[in-house]
Amino acid sequence: MKFESLPNEIFLECLQYFDGLQIFHSFDQLNSRFNRLIRTIPLYVNFDEIKQCLFDKFCQTILLNPEIKQTIIYLKLSNDKIYQQIENFFSLFSLNEFLHLRSLSLFGIYNGKVQQIQSNLSYILDLHYFHCTTYSDSKFLITSALTKSKIEILNLRKFTLNSTDIYETMSLTSLTVYECTLNDICHLFKYTPMLKYLEITKFCKSEITNNELDITNTNVGQLKKLIIHYSEVKFEEIELLLKCLSNLNIFSIRSHEITIIDAARWQYLIENSLPHLHIFKFNFSYSAYDSSDEKLSKIRKFQTDFWQKQHQWYTINEIDQSSASVYTIPNISRVYTLGSTTKIYENSLVNNSTIFNNVTSLYLVPKAIGNNSLSYFRNVKSLRLSRELIFFNNDDEEEEEKTYECDISRTHINNLHRIVNLSCITYLEVGSGFHLSSCLLTKILQKLSNVNSLEIPKPVLISYLENRQLCKILNKKIKKLYIPSYSSRFGCQHIKLNQIDWLYKAFSNLEQLKCSIKNIQCLVSLLEKFSQLSRLTIVNTNAQIKSWINTNASTFNVHFDTF
Repeated sequence: MKFESLPNEIFLECLQYFDGLQIFHSFDQLNSRFNRLIRTIPLYVNFDEIKQCLFDKFCQTILLNPEIKQTIIYLKLSNDKIYQQIENFFSLFSLNEFLHLRSLSLFGIYNGKVQQIQSNLSYILDLHYFHCTTYSDSKFLITSALTKSKIEILNLRKFTLNSTDIYETMSLTSLTVYECTLNDICHLFKYTPMLKYLEITKFCKSEITNNELDITNTNVGQLKKLIIHYSEVKFEEIELLLKCLSNLNIFSIRSHEITIIDAARWQYLIENSLPHLHIFKFNFSYSAYDSSDEKLSKIRKFQTDFWQKQHQWYTINEIDQSSASVYTIPNISRVYTLGSTTKIYENSLVNNSTIFNNVTSLYLVPKAIGNNSLSYFRNVKSLRLSRELIFFNNDDEEEEEKTYECDISRTHINNLHRIVNLSCITYLEVGSGFHLSSCLLTKILQKLSNVNSLEIPKPVLISYLENRQLCKILNKKIKKLYIPSYSSRFGCQHIKLNQIDWLYKAFSNLEQLKCSIKNIQCLVSLLEKFSQLSRLTIVNTNAQIKSWINTNASTFNVHFDTF
């Protein structure tokens, strides 16, 4: 049976698995039947990660077929990939035209559009999910326009105490916030009795003392899951928060605060205040210059019967020269540093091969290769080869920093697969001051079958470009290049006009570039030379460059970012 012979019901069922852009790109104008059907189904439209030409084409389709606006229930717009995508979209359409929208995500709103979006949000009464990041502090203005909506899932950067009452009119069940304090949360809880999920990226210290915190009259009996990606508060504040959450089922936290590493206090809190806690994931570490035995004595207390037999919360102990860590298996951290002094202690009660399954970014000191049999990173996408960095105390008990540069050898490269699943790596960084010859970089790139991104200092990169074999590999593999901009003591790091040709020699297929540019003529030459470039990020931008981009960006099919 041919696809076009399928009855409408099955065809429509299949289309539920496709994005709205894919549907129109594949079936629009194919025949009158498909034209009619795709204009009546609910559409999920995600403009993130698409090219400018596809964005323009679909916007034109909506303009010619305005009924499509009534079928869009999911809309995601982002200024991160296409320059001023949100601004361009809302110059063609008003948000209040999408009356059946249930999910809206806006990434990187510029100041000029905040007020326009705010004025239109109140018309979208069916909105259940809202995510917004802005390039200003105007998040509250946008959020305050949602009081008439049916918002259940909200993603914010931060909220202020004078805005928490706006959540009272919503029916929030899920909230994600980038930054907040315990005082913020206590106020929020008064207006979100239906909240079941709370995710905090950075849990900050409160500006007032614990005795002044208002934790009374909170109504959070529905909260089942709490995730804190990084906490800088002491144990006392965590304790105050968790005592309000007696029905909590799932809790995840990462912290470098030394008071957090107290197994006895955690056990007492869990036994007396968290009777329903089933899943507890944590990563606790602290700076320590005492002996290995003293470090282990502190962190091994998380391996008693209460943790391992009663709750099956199995942990790994880890120490190096300047720190100690204890974390549940698998480690919840996505970023990990493996140094030459890192020592990981096996847990005999559990399969240790899954310890680093969550790690996607690895900082690796070559000397560590072969020293840690338990360290295998199967899901790493970003590999950063770095120098040894060691902290120690001098005679005056003042902390000093000392680096030990360690060249990478062929033996290290040959054994690299014992540490990392090389087939997953797409991003390679060569750290500043790292000793790596062009021949060895060639060998590494040959082993990384799927690498497409490279970060490398300009002086190092220049020294490599006489190696023809390396240039050939770079041209074939590397689509994204980041040339970091360091302080003046490292020399001139910005790209000069006479260096465009040698850059093109090794990266003629470049699609994304991040670097420092100080001269307009250099910028124009670069844009003309690299015809496949779709994204250009300029760091340490001067006013002259910014002015030129604001005037001329629309004439190039390139997304510009400036910092």
